[in-house]
Amino acid sequence: MKHIKQDEFDDAINAEKLSVVEFFASWCMPCRMLKPIMEKIEGQKKSINFYEIDVEESEEIAKRYRIFSVPTVVCFKDGKKIDSIVGLNSYDDMLAFITRCDKS
Repeated sequence: MKHIKQDEFDDAINAEKLSVVEFFASWCMPCRMLKPIMEKIEGQKKSINFYEIDVEESEEIAKRYRIFSVPTVVCFKDGKKIDSIVGLNSYDDMLAFITRCDKS
């Protein structure tokens, strides 16, 4: 997953293909536990862009998308939010969520 900063965010999510963004914080244990799950899915879903963004480094983006809890994973297509899921979820739940987003 590519780590992006606030000034890279809009360009990242404006891709024609699906962009999956994990909003996280460095101190967040559930975020650390979600990372290997997301990396595994990224390895399987080559047609999707995967990003991570630190809410403390990118407060404006977190406010724009009303990210109140981390981890939050948001799917974007053509710059528009499709769906989001909050918290530490299992591999199967994350894969189902991302697959559902990809079909939107």
